[in-house]
Amino acid sequence: MKFIFFPLGYVLAHTSRCLEIAKVLRARGHQVIFAGDDPQHPRSKLGLVRKAGFRLERVREPFHPYGWDRFEKYGWTASALDLHTLHKWVPLQEIIEDQVELIRREEPDLVIGDASISASTSAYITATPAACIMNAYASHFLSPQSAFHPLARLYDRLILAPIRKRVYDRYSVEPVNALQLLRSIPLVSPDLPELYEAPSYFPHFQTVGPIRTEVPSPLPDWVDELDDGTPNVYITMGSTGFLDDFLQRVYAVLKDAPYRFVVTTGGQARDETIRKAPPNFRITDYAPGLEILKRSKALIFHGGNGTMYQALQAGVPMIALPSHLEQDVITKVGVRHGFCIKMRARRVSARKLLRNLERLMSDSSYVEAARGFSKAVKNADGAAAAAGVLERLAREGSPAGSRLANARS
Repeated sequence: MKFIFFPLGYVLAHTSRCLEIAKVLRARGHQVIFAGDDPQHPRSKLGLVRKAGFRLERVREPFHPYGWDRFEKYGWTASALDLHTLHKWVPLQEIIEDQVELIRREEPDLVIGDASISASTSAYITATPAACIMNAYASHFLSPQSAFHPLARLYDRLILAPIRKRVYDRYSVEPVNALQLLRSIPLVSPDLPELYEAPSYFPHFQTVGPIRTEVPSPLPDWVDELDDGTPNVYITMGSTGFLDDFLQRVYAVLKDAPYRFVVTTGGQARDETIRKAPPNFRITDYAPGLEILKRSKALIFHGGNGTMYQALQAGVPMIALPSHLEQDVITKVGVRHGFCIKMRARRVSARKLLRNLERLMSDSSYVEAARGFSKAVKNADGAAAAAGVLERLAREGSPAGSRLANARS
């Protein structure tokens, strides 16, 4: 069978987990295609797709760096403005039309979107089966119990629906309510059911377990130092954290701490910031995160779901500095289950960070809570389980929108 993935190609988590599922599908004899924007862009993660040997077709996608950089610099005020000026970074009509043309040309058995606001619409227009990869925490934002539900509906009606209608008119397809369309499509959640409750609002929601991802990278030359008895603290902010500012704020205090700080930058720290690192810091662009965590006593991170599962697999407690709403929700889950301490991402206090690190190291309950989930994460094979779900959906061949009930606009 043939599958097309539409990931958010500028964000590592949304690209890498699609890639892991794709590897399983390819090993089972299926054809897998990825679609996204410029893989040569320094912020794009789609180069990983090409390195893994998958065909990559060029289609427009949201230019995430524009929105993220403005959010990092100006905060929520800029984000609110950017939601009303989508043409600058999310040319939705062009994105949908590009996807529709690719789907018509390739005739896949299934379309899969990850953090895509357009994949379900494109699949509906082409009468193609579709699925979406969506974490449980993200789905709760769209449930009626969420305070964001009426705002999401209003925003969709005023801003997004008129854009989609132009595309529907072009292809002579009857418009549908976007949220109802999403509810009618199978959603695959790479989570542990022990951590997240499945949202009842989405009747086709399926939890498959964590998808272990790792950017292919060698161990750094200094890896043997990590076994010398000095407590190691792993610092990573994925591709959506405020790493450069964080490092500049904490160097002066952490340089005297009795710990070694191992940092993977993912290209998010400036060369000048890296050069200023104290002697007890070890910094590299990429390294196998799980291998670093196996040698670490604590993790400082951005609240990303994938990194959290890596730490839980290694039984490592963590301090989270969530920079946006989804990471904040993930962090609250960690705090509730006792393996995480939450701090603010902007203007972080280095001295408070050090106190929390000492607390994390001295209070065994944090380690015990993290280790309590270790076995479940190790035993999960989310990529294989997700591939099985996608195979079944492709065989069933139900076009996107066929499960719609009372969803007509």
